[in-house]
Amino acid sequence: MTVSNHPLSIVHVVVTDAFAGVERYVCQVASRLAADGHRVTTIGGDPVRMRSELDDRVRNIPTSTLVRAARLLAGQHHTDVVHVHMTAAEGAAWLARPRQRAPIVATRHFASDRGSNLVARTLAKVTSRSVACDIAISQFVADRISGPSVIIPNGVLDRPQAGLDSTAVVMLQRLDTEKAPEVGIRAWAGSGLGDRGWRLVVAGKGELLTGLERLVAQLGVEASVEFVGHVADTDALLADAAVLLAPAPAEPFGLSVVEAMAHGVPVVAAAGGAHLETVGEDGMLFAPGDSDAAAAQLVGLADDLAVRRAVGGRLRVRQQTMFSLADHVERLESVYRDVIDTARRG
Repeated sequence: MTVSNHPLSIVHVVVTDAFAGVERYVCQVASRLAADGHRVTTIGGDPVRMRSELDDRVRNIPTSTLVRAARLLAGQHHTDVVHVHMTAAEGAAWLARPRQRAPIVATRHFASDRGSNLVARTLAKVTSRSVACDIAISQFVADRISGPSVIIPNGVLDRPQAGLDSTAVVMLQRLDTEKAPEVGIRAWAGSGLGDRGWRLVVAGKGELLTGLERLVAQLGVEASVEFVGHVADTDALLADAAVLLAPAPAEPFGLSVVEAMAHGVPVVAAAGGAHLETVGEDGMLFAPGDSDAAAAQLVGLADDLAVRRAVGGRLRVRQQTMFSLADHVERLESVYRDVIDTARRG
């Protein structure tokens, strides 16, 4: 018998005390599910940021340890489906299995197999057996993980069109090696836009911050580059941006890129990873690592407001058509009901 369209009880699990792309995604999806009438609980994430980002109808229970997450999950009664994010959350759901029998759905946020080291990968081979369905956030991720997956690209809320008349280029990302922020810094220096009154706003934290500050000094662009750290209100940041620069060569999805698209902000992105799916032919792509090409594209956009508006307008339509939060959550709910139906029949 097919599960009816009654409201569901859904628990999202992310075993961290941080707030980055995955936690932001959990907040957006959980809030939308709650707005659609479902009963939603989130376990994990930075408690202050999660509470500020979540709909008031969503309960958040803080935890940053696998064992406590498993205990909390086991204590959730009348749960219809458990949605886990990252390998530690899968482990918590597996540990909770004797008491928590709801089917498990796992979102694969990274373009690699489970586990960051040998021990984690070995354990993941066991814990992942309890997962009823893997969801890949992009074709790029689906192609690089083992086993079958359902591709459901992330979605974001529609936003008003940004004015694009500012002189701010924004890099909104972690400052880690895989994101290649040094390529963005070199592109900025090569563009010469700082000498024309433009500024580069680098939003994010990470292990490369000190090295990037040194690079900025070496390239002589300190006066036009601002490191602002973690930004809570990314919508305000993007609404005041003229261009988003996204140099990551193998981005699994790029939530900040699609958020910029929602604001109609033109995106200059490395032509690799999921940027080929999100930005695609409607944005400005450069070969990964080619800071000179990125610099030329920045100059072209800075020189012409009409071009910025044309590129940004195309990207905004692309986001609304392909990467809306409403469509993403509708497809998630379909997966939830399928795995619930399968579990009941089984």
